Amino acid sequence: MKKQKIILFDIDYTLFNTDVFKETQLKKHSVYNEVHGVLEKLSKIAQLVIFSEGEIDFQKTKLEKTDIKKYFKEQNLHISKSKIDKLRQVLNRYSHGQIFFVDDKLSILHDAKKLLSDVFTIWVKRGIYAKNQKPILGFKPDATIDNLKEIISIIHNS
Repeated sequence: MKKQKIILFDIDYTLFNTDVFKETQLKKHSVYNEVHGVLEKLSKIAQLVIFSEGEIDFQKTKLEKTDIKKYFKEQNLHISKSKIDKLRQVLNRYSHGQIFFVDDKLSILHDAKKLLSDVFTIWVKRGIYAKNQKPILGFKPDATIDNLKEIISIIHNS
């Protein structure tokens, strides 16, 4: 029997367009153009999970103001001050399924792969962290994308 597909999403630079937010002095909450369509499609074939770091209320406000919170059940929102501190706990919680981890920080994807070798890592190469990322010796994400639309076929065909 095939395992349930579970997709862990970071918020900033992955779903949430943090550059627009900063350019508008933190007034305009927006997601990248493709996000609503991608989440709509993926919600039909996988369980969608938020795994993000930052101030909890602030991150939840981003999900609400961009109207993407509807794609995530409350129990699937994992927001903490430090993602690395919660990494093992979150991966263990979803280890019954086939985990896809989507993030703009290569280092957290590397840490996830070290903890759970069969997690499928997807690096979203946009935003400040991705632009300044140096290669990590001995680690290459399972997929590297520039636009979330690219993950639909990856997840569908896995």
